[in-house]
Amino acid sequence: MGTDEGTYQSTLTAADVAAANDLTRRWFAARPEVPAAGSGLGIWPLLAVLATGAVADTRDELLAAAGLDAERAAAVPALLLETARTAPALRIALGVWAGSRVTLDPDWTAGLPGSVIGSLTGDLVADKAALDAWASDNTDGLIDKMPIELKDEILLVLASALLVRTTWTTPFDELRSPFPAGPWSNLDHRVLTATYSQDVLRVGEDASVLTVRGDRDIDVLLALGRDDLEPREVFSRLLDAATDPAWGRSSTELAVGERAVGVEVTEYLHAYPQTAPEVAAQTVPFTVDADLDLIKDAAALGLVLASDGDRARFDRLAAQPLVVSQARQSCTAVFSATGFEAAAVTAFGMAMAGALPPQDRHRHVRATVTFDRPFAYLARHRPTGLVLAGGWVTEPDRAE
Repeated sequence: MGTDEGTYQSTLTAADVAAANDLTRRWFAARPEVPAAGSGLGIWPLLAVLATGAVADTRDELLAAAGLDAERAAAVPALLLETARTAPALRIALGVWAGSRVTLDPDWTAGLPGSVIGSLTGDLVADKAALDAWASDNTDGLIDKMPIELKDEILLVLASALLVRTTWTTPFDELRSPFPAGPWSNLDHRVLTATYSQDVLRVGEDASVLTVRGDRDIDVLLALGRDDLEPREVFSRLLDAATDPAWGRSSTELAVGERAVGVEVTEYLHAYPQTAPEVAAQTVPFTVDADLDLIKDAAALGLVLASDGDRARFDRLAAQPLVVSQARQSCTAVFSATGFEAAAVTAFGMAMAGALPPQDRHRHVRATVTFDRPFAYLARHRPTGLVLAGGWVTEPDRAE
């Protein structure tokens, strides 16, 4: 089922999309390394759901991280699910499971999207099987288990699942030989090549970004940065290009013999005149995945107070004092000659505040187009500009 941009804008606003994308930018920039795969969009609605049950400073921190006010945080989870329902290449699910030892606030549960509430029976084996089945069912088996560890003290689980699939409008040809030169020339890999009669390549001073167009409103963008740029800097340039139409300049503006990062402009003779832009691309297939502990990113994700047993305040969520004891995400992405697919499952486990063993807290100080070497990628929902997933490719798939 197709739809037009007006339909999407009636669900998520431009400000909502910017807030979600800003969370992705801040999260990736705060990590010591750009993950191979991650989805800020998988985290964003869970922060909104938590914020609706929080009070005082805990709520303020969650709202600031999500980039939403209280009214919008209450609306966004349902609007995101509605956006996914009208996007044929995108699937998003939310789930909440409560144990018998927690009494949820009826006003909080009434504000959740319909049919997301389930139960934890207390049988850890059965509950784990049910949660794993939910993760698998909502990602078509790409993520086969819930990323958190289910323990006796977990009274509440909040989770999101994301699945995106697209087929290239212009498939790649697959060459069995590797790159003749460059950092990946000594690896046993395949090269994907394609030629586009579209303006799909933009270049900046220190990065070049190729847009690979998929069907059903999905783009995948690949960014190659200068050799001396850190991965987080390359990913930042990629986000700039994905969210700002004025970023860089078109490769059609480059003169013959002029170069950009990973880009060379040449000329050749042909029997017919040129009537459209011509872009030749060489890249690699890749399969990447990551399991991420989001508690380590608490400052960037607004979870500092929410995960502190002494300071977390979720008075509007449950009668019992709760704290976020676990927050994890599993994400995977596959880029091939014919298309792209990515999936992410994000889960927060909540326990009784005070029931957790005391944890040491230490102060940390953190100092922070030929794709023939490591590069950044992201998947984007074309009508809204919503960044769905992204990461860093350190090496290509090996040839079979």
